[in-house]
This record gives sequence, C-alpha cells and structure tokens, in this order.
Amino acid sequence: MEKKLIIFTGPSGVGKGTVEKILFDQKDLKLKLSVSMTTRQPREGEIDGVHYYFVSRETFNACLTDNRLIEYSMHFDNYYGTLYSEIDRICEQGKIPFLEIETNGAKQILDYYKKMGKQDEICSIFLMPPSFTELEKRIEGRNTETEDLIIKRLNKAQEEIAFSTLFQHVVVNDDVEETAAKIREIILKEFKKVIEFKKENETEGRKA
Repeated sequence: MEKKLIIFTGPSGVGKGTVEKILFDQKDLKLKLSVSMTTRQPREGEIDGVHYYFVSRETFNACLTDNRLIEYSMHFDNYYGTLYSEIDRICEQGKIPFLEIETNGAKQILDYYKKMGKQDEICSIFLMPPSFTELEKRIEGRNTETEDLIIKRLNKAQEEIAFSTLFQHVVVNDDVEETAAKIREIILKEFKKVIEFKKENETEGRKA
C-alpha cells in the first residue's frame, strides 16, 4: 500500500526541531510540515498559521466535539492537536504531510489507521536520545526552564521512550547530520514512488 504521511516523534530535548530543519531544506523530499492546533500562547516570533494555529480552549473543544481532530493530547497544561483538514490541505498541494507531534498523539494516529486497516499508509519515526543522561544534559542546557519543569519533562521522556517499539523506525540522534541522512534514506525508500510521481507532475506542469 502507498505511504501517505510521516509521523515524527520523540521526547522533548531529543533534537527533533534541528533534524527537521535539515530535512525540510532538502526540497526533493517534497515534505510539508503539518501545522498543529494549540491552546497555548504564542511565543516571541511565532506566527499563527505558520508555527501553530493558536486557538482558545472553547474552539479546541468545539473541534473535538465535531470530530475534526485526527489526534490530540495535553502537554504541560495545554492542548495540541492535528486537524483532518490540515492533512488534506497538504496532500492537495502535492506534498507529503510531515507530522511532528507528541508521542501520545502519534499513538492515536497509529491506532486510528490500524483500526481503518490503513496502517501501511504511515511511515512512523521515533527519534531516540543516545542515552537518558545525554537527554537530561540537553534539557538542562537550555537554561530556560525551572527545576520542576525539567523533572516533569524527564519523567515524560521515560514514558515516551517506553513506547518507541510501536514505531517502524527508531533512529538514535547522536550526530544531527548523520541522523538527518538516515531519516532521508528512510523517506526516499518508503516514499520512492510518491516522490517520483510528484517530480514527474512538476516537470509536466513546467512544460505546459
């Protein structure tokens, strides 16, 4: 069965954002980041509709009631979720949806697709730290969080790592460039036909 989307997850501090940036700079992969919806406040420099869809709790709850979310989770007192319409929007652009989401939300999507008998449409990748000690060092090295929040993140990381076996590909992020190269190879292998088809369409479009 043809792959349709990528789920990319891992504990906080593992380096998802850095690896993701390298991958998105490689235009031949045809990736498009799925923008999540959240109830948290925007941070400095974040743009609504680009980094997240920033909404109120009331709006988020309405989306839940209307079954508009393919997954959702609470992360440090704020809700995060992915709209079905966001996946459709990316596919209509001729891109591959790339969902960088919490592990709990990733599990929900895997369960949903399995229930629908479409689990083969997903390429799931779990980014693993070289060691828990290294993860702790990275989180503490941010110097932006309280001791209490660091402990919460580390406890949550232990829970998330325990679920890593649910994912097709587990990649250890010891060296960012090497990690990105490994994930690139995974994507090229899993989406070979899709990427080639999209390239052909672009070529035909330019000729027209």
